[in-house]
Amino acid sequence: MGDSDSAQLPDTKPAGPAPASYSSVVYFHGMGSQRRYEETSRLIDSIDRYLVRQHRSGNSLGILRDIKARVEPLRPDSKSKDIVGYIRTVFLADTQPKTTHAVRFYEAYWAPVMAGNKSPWGVAKWLFKQPKRPFSTLLAPWRERQRLRRASLVALFERGRARPAGVEERDYVDLMGLYDEFEGLDAQRHFPKGTFDEFVAFVAEQFKSRPETAERCTTLARAWFAAYRREELRNAGALAIIALALVLLAGGVLFGILVVLQSVLAFPALADLLTKLDTPLKADWKTAVAIAASLASLVGIAKFLTDYLGDVEAWATYEETDIKHMARNKVLDQSLELLTHVLCDPACERVTVVAHSLGTSVAHDALLALTRRNRAYKPEDPIAGPVPLSKIEHFVTMGSPIDKIEYFFESYSSSSHRYKRVIEALRGDIGSPPFTRNRHPYIHWINFWDQGDAISGALHSPASTAAFSQRVDNVHVANFRFPNPGASHAGYFDNRIVMDALFRVIYHRTGSFRTLQQPGPGKPYDYDSVHLGPGEPLGTRSGYILCALTTPLLVTAGLVAWLLDMRLVGWIALGLTAAAVISLLIGSIVSKLEGQRNPL
Repeated sequence: MGDSDSAQLPDTKPAGPAPASYSSVVYFHGMGSQRRYEETSRLIDSIDRYLVRQHRSGNSLGILRDIKARVEPLRPDSKSKDIVGYIRTVFLADTQPKTTHAVRFYEAYWAPVMAGNKSPWGVAKWLFKQPKRPFSTLLAPWRERQRLRRASLVALFERGRARPAGVEERDYVDLMGLYDEFEGLDAQRHFPKGTFDEFVAFVAEQFKSRPETAERCTTLARAWFAAYRREELRNAGALAIIALALVLLAGGVLFGILVVLQSVLAFPALADLLTKLDTPLKADWKTAVAIAASLASLVGIAKFLTDYLGDVEAWATYEETDIKHMARNKVLDQSLELLTHVLCDPACERVTVVAHSLGTSVAHDALLALTRRNRAYKPEDPIAGPVPLSKIEHFVTMGSPIDKIEYFFESYSSSSHRYKRVIEALRGDIGSPPFTRNRHPYIHWINFWDQGDAISGALHSPASTAAFSQRVDNVHVANFRFPNPGASHAGYFDNRIVMDALFRVIYHRTGSFRTLQQPGPGKPYDYDSVHLGPGEPLGTRSGYILCALTTPLLVTAGLVAWLLDMRLVGWIALGLTAAAVISLLIGSIVSKLEGQRNPL
C-alpha cells in the first residue's frame, strides 16, 4: 500500500520518575496554504470562547488556563535531534473540589509537502474529467466497486424510514455478508458476469432452504439497487449542471472581454497609439483568452485551483507509478511519525484525533496505515502495539470529503478476484482494527457535516463488509441559513453544537465506547446510546440549492430559444433566471446579516 517503514519501533520503557499524566489531541488541518499551528490555535480558541460564553450565561462548565506552547524531543528515538511542538492547556473544572486536567494539542502539518508541484491548467483538466464518473459506475457490473455499493446499503440502513415493508434489521447484515461472498471465487465461477440480476439469483440460492428470508433479502436487494441507481443519476445531473455552469461562466467572461476589446479599439486615437507603441491588440478570441487567464490569476482562481483542488488531486493519487503519489506517501509518513510520537509517551493516557476537510482523509488513512504496521509485528492484536492504538477513543471529523474521494478517485475495478481481496484486506475498514476490536466497536467516529458545505457529507464508504454494529456517527449541522459553500466549510469552528461536542469528548471522555456498561449478562452493549447523530434536519436550504442548480439550465434554455428565434420562450427563461438569481442574492444577504447559526 506504499507505507513507509522509516519510523523506528517504539521503546516504551520509561526512564526516571514518571511524569504527570495528560491527554492529547492530534489535529489534522485541511487543504490549502495553511500555516503551522494556525488551525490548531483556532480550534483551542473556539473551545475557549465557548467555555467563556457558557460561563457568562450562567452555565459554567469550567475554564482553560495556562495555554502555552511547548517543545519536546521526538519519540521513540531518544537520540534524534528532531523536536515536536505542541500547545498545552489545563482545564479547570467548575466542581467542588475543583479538578484540573492537562491536554496537549499536536498538529499533523502536511501543507508544505503539497506546495509547488501543481499547475492551474493541469488541475483544471483533471477537474473536467470527473463528470463522467457516475456513468462509469452505473455501467460497471454490480460485483465491481464494492465499497461504493456497500456505502449505498449503509445509507439505506441509516434512513430507517425508507426501509422496505417486511424487511428486518438483520436482513441488512445478511445481505452485506452475501455481497462480500458474491465477489468470492466460487460465486464468480457460477455467476461470471457479476450483474445485479445474478446477485439476486445468488441471494435466492443461498437462502433456498429459507424462502421467507430469501424473499425479504431479495426485496431489500432491489430497494438497494434502486436507491443506488437514483443516487448515481442525481450525481450525474448535479455534475453535468456544474460543468454547464462553468462553461457558461467561461463563455460569458470571454464574450464580455471581446465586447470590451471591440469597444476600446473603436477609438481611432487609441488604436493609433497602440500601433506607435508597437503593442498590437486585436479583438479576437485568442486575446480574450489571454486576458481571461490573467484576470483569473488576479482574482485568485488559479490559486484556488492549485492550493485547494491541487491538494485533493495530489492526495487522491493512489497509483504508485504516478509521480504525485510521492507527495501522498510523504504526507502519510509524517502523519505516522507524529501519531507514533504521541501514542508512545507512557504519560499520555488518552488520544483524540480531530481533523477538518481533506485532513480527515489523511487522518483516516494514517490510522489504517499505522494499524497495518502494528499488524506486521503483532498480528494477534495490532491495536495493542508496538504503537499503542488502544489510547485512541474518538476520531472526530468536520467537513470530510472521504466519501467523495472514494467515489471519484479511490474506487477501482479489476479482473483479478485475488487482487481485490488483497487490497481490501490490507486496507481495512470501520469493521476492523483500530475502529473495531474483537468484533466490537472500539473507536467512536463522529463526523460533523453540513448540507451547505459541498465538500462534506455523511460518511458511508468506510462501512464494514460484515456488520452494522460499528459505523460512522454522522451529525448534520446547519452552519448558515444560506448554503454558502466556503463559509459553511469553515463554519464548524464557530458552531456551538460542534464545539460543545468536541469539548466534552476531549476533556470529559463523553461518548466513549470504553465507558459503556453492559445491560446484563450476554446482552449486547448499546453503542447507539452514545451516538450524537443524525443532528439537525435536512432540507432547510433545499430551495436555495434548487435555485442554484436550475439557473444554468434556464440560461441555456434562454440562449437556445433566442438562437431559434423563439422570443417568448427566451423572455420567460430570462425572467425565471432573474427570479432565481434575485432569490439567491436575497438569501445570501439575509444569511450574511444573520451570521452563523448556533454561534459560540
